[in-house]
Amino acid sequence: MTHLRTIAALALLPSITLGCSEDPAGSPDATGSVTIQQPQPVVAAAEVVDVPVVAEIDWRSAPSADGRYFIRWRPLVEPIPMADPFDVEVELFTDDSMVDQPGYDSILVDAGMPHHGHGMNVRPELEQRPDGSWVARGMLMHMPGRWQVYIDVLDDGRLERAQWSMWLSG
Repeated sequence: MTHLRTIAALALLPSITLGCSEDPAGSPDATGSVTIQQPQPVVAAAEVVDVPVVAEIDWRSAPSADGRYFIRWRPLVEPIPMADPFDVEVELFTDDSMVDQPGYDSILVDAGMPHHGHGMNVRPELEQRPDGSWVARGMLMHMPGRWQVYIDVLDDGRLERAQWSMWLSG
């Protein structure tokens, strides 16, 4: 109980000391005006939360197979986890200057293990952002080894693919 009283007294210390100035009403200046000092609010320190900084995760980029699109992607966590869902950010451009965004109907994001003859066991959900970029939510690479990430651009009945190989350690 004594410990709780000590904590309560320490918590009140800032408000007690704010009222202990020489002249709580303020003091008149040369013109006779009185300036009243307002107490400053006590601000608690913000809790520090350890979250990944996406800006530090490198983009992987490549032209699509026929060169109509320049596509880049990056995982939103790094390293890419094995057997745990993760999200991928995708951006499309007309060329490697990465200035102009092309017109297209939609995209598909997938991954597979060509040496094993299978892909992911899940289909990620795609969300288009207001700035034209995409997020593929729920990517899941369930085993270690060589994976290929596929991003297909669908436009007017045509499909064009960009793909990357990567190694997932386990």
